[in-house]
Amino acid sequence: MAASHPLTRMARDPEAAARWALGRMAAAAAEDVRFDAVAESALHRVPQDVAGRYGAHSTARFESSEPEPAVSETLDDASSAELRQDVSVDVDPCLALTDPARLAGAMAAATDGRLTWHGERPAIDIVLTPDPESAAPNDPWLPPGADHLAVSVDVRTGMLLRARVFDTQGCFRSGELRLTRTSVDTGPAPASYGTEAGAVLAQMATSRLDPVRLRSEIDAEPGLSELLTPASLPSRRRWTVTVHSPGSTLTTDISGDYRSDQATPAAARLSELLTPARIVSHLAHATPTGPDSIRSTVRPLRSFPLSAWAPEEDLTCEFTIDPTTGILLHARTVDAASRTLFRCDVRTHHRV
Repeated sequence: MAASHPLTRMARDPEAAARWALGRMAAAAAEDVRFDAVAESALHRVPQDVAGRYGAHSTARFESSEPEPAVSETLDDASSAELRQDVSVDVDPCLALTDPARLAGAMAAATDGRLTWHGERPAIDIVLTPDPESAAPNDPWLPPGADHLAVSVDVRTGMLLRARVFDTQGCFRSGELRLTRTSVDTGPAPASYGTEAGAVLAQMATSRLDPVRLRSEIDAEPGLSELLTPASLPSRRRWTVTVHSPGSTLTTDISGDYRSDQATPAAARLSELLTPARIVSHLAHATPTGPDSIRSTVRPLRSFPLSAWAPEEDLTCEFTIDPTTGILLHARTVDAASRTLFRCDVRTHHRV
């Protein structure tokens, strides 16, 4: 990378480099990269209970009774978009390395960014801390009870070239992705997130990193008779919202984090509107509809915990983000017949 390249200027700023790498992981959900690769993974020892408090809700929680030998998978002319539609990518540790966006909304912190090289591939090493409320209990790399995950993020594709997940006793699983060819290997290393849709996804994923306190007015449908249980958790992001819906107006205080098994769906949608990072892990393929707007399909059979805006496949989501605060100014979920299931539009918002 040339000396003037934006990533080079991050070399002495670990926080900025980690933030960029997290955004790059999320942006992958707006791309279809064709690639050849060999992926390897090994479970070195049985970890402590890392499935977290929601492990009992998962149909395939992280369970291993003994260490597993190294496994290898060869991928020839694979499609990253097609792999995001493959339900096995959520639990197969080799395939999961090719799908970084699924982790982008499941972390509580991204730190220690460092520019590096893997062979001839520019990468950024970062450390991810799982969010216990949005990480999947059956995830092979970032389960909610893990201590942290150290990864090398490929600058060109966002894929994970190397991964090591730790509990309090040390590393219990490691993996490596050797990319031998990708459809984006020509030209200079990207200076941004590649596409307009990728930039929106990056802003959604990194919203959790930025503290904000807002007061807002929102139009919402359907009605909010159920908005009685926010189940809010401590968060660096909070807002007081006055919600206008057919037949009612309600003012409430909402945190950017919530308990998935306790918050009502309407309250959860308001929380994800404030901190849309959780949504990213559930999106299959995003396309731009404007400079700060995307439309996306939803991944099939995503495990608990769900996203309140992307709860199941066969739905389509529309989002418009405010680049200044990271909130969603517009969100809508429609079914296969284009009928609106949920919708929120932020009328006004200001910092307090």
